Amino acid sequence: MRRRQFGVGLLGSLWITSRCSVQAQPSLGWLPVELFSRLGDPLTHLEVTGPFHLERQPFPSGSWRIHVHHQQLFLSGPGQPRRYQGSLWLEGGELRSPTGEPRRYRGWVQIRPQGPERLHLINWVQLEDYLLALVPGEMPADWPAAALQAQAILARTLAVPYLQPSLRTELTGGARAADTLRDSTADQFYGGLTYETASTTAAVRETQGQILTYGSEPIAALFHSTCGGHTSANQDIFAPPARPYLQGVACEWCQDSPFYGPHTVQVSATDLEQALGSSDLQVLQSDPWGRPLRIRVGSRLLTGQEVWLRLGQTLGWGILPSNRFQLEGSATSAAYRFTYRGAGHGVGLCQWGARGLAQQGFSTQQILDHYFPGTQVIEGAPNL
Repeated sequence: MRRRQFGVGLLGSLWITSRCSVQAQPSLGWLPVELFSRLGDPLTHLEVTGPFHLERQPFPSGSWRIHVHHQQLFLSGPGQPRRYQGSLWLEGGELRSPTGEPRRYRGWVQIRPQGPERLHLINWVQLEDYLLALVPGEMPADWPAAALQAQAILARTLAVPYLQPSLRTELTGGARAADTLRDSTADQFYGGLTYETASTTAAVRETQGQILTYGSEPIAALFHSTCGGHTSANQDIFAPPARPYLQGVACEWCQDSPFYGPHTVQVSATDLEQALGSSDLQVLQSDPWGRPLRIRVGSRLLTGQEVWLRLGQTLGWGILPSNRFQLEGSATSAAYRFTYRGAGHGVGLCQWGARGLAQQGFSTQQILDHYFPGTQVIEGAPNL
């Protein structure tokens, strides 16, 4: 049961000032998800289309604009303009950022100032409702049910540590709190209600409450698009400690992926200078499956993952989709030739491999056993 308290007063004849606090103790717990986290520029205003409820007050069809000025929130649109102190709590409606597509969300959207002129949005959503919109953003809805169910279990496992027992006005850690998920692939892609599909909803319902554990603890639920034939050990690609269930496995089932390869791409010395600060590259060490571990970049030593991320962030992820690559070229070359296989970081579940296994009749449990050996699916995630 939710309980909300209001204080409403008139300020002259134009502005309505409101302060709201939300207290809720739902049995399922809530996930705080940061919205529009991929925007390159600060979120300065937001368009909201009705009908919706704001501070428990119904707003009909129409469009309203919310912006922040001097850490106060202003709402303009049909009827009286309004001014709010603190956070606003929105239920329903369609949200549109200055540069994004319109989106709708389950649960509550908390709108609060972040600095003098910037908005910060948190969607407080129940775990299972979150997964309804998340799974179709991470895996195509027309893939086999066993693969979709494996993805649902991993997505739930990743989200469980972020569960909060109640709605909270403030989160620890500042604007980008350590206890919030982002709606981008930095955590998991979450697009809201419009992304939900019948098949992915069925996968979430079928696996309700199930998470993947090792030694009774939720695993590091890593996944990627296409491994290209073999996954890699987590400590080689990311950082220690080595996790026994993430030490790399053979995968012959992702060959239908358009990224399987090998593929080649030319990257100019100019682009390398822009992305890495040098066009003098040398791979010093790779893992057994061809993913570079150490690369000399000019006089600096970077990990293969660092080089791959910098290239993607600067030049676009389509240039080099995978961190499994070989280099040909030298400091005097006009360009380097990259030969790559796969897409993504290559650790944990290979999504195209899961698809291939499911097409051959493997169950959800068998798919997870292959990519995460020694783990166990348990019923009843925390707070469920």
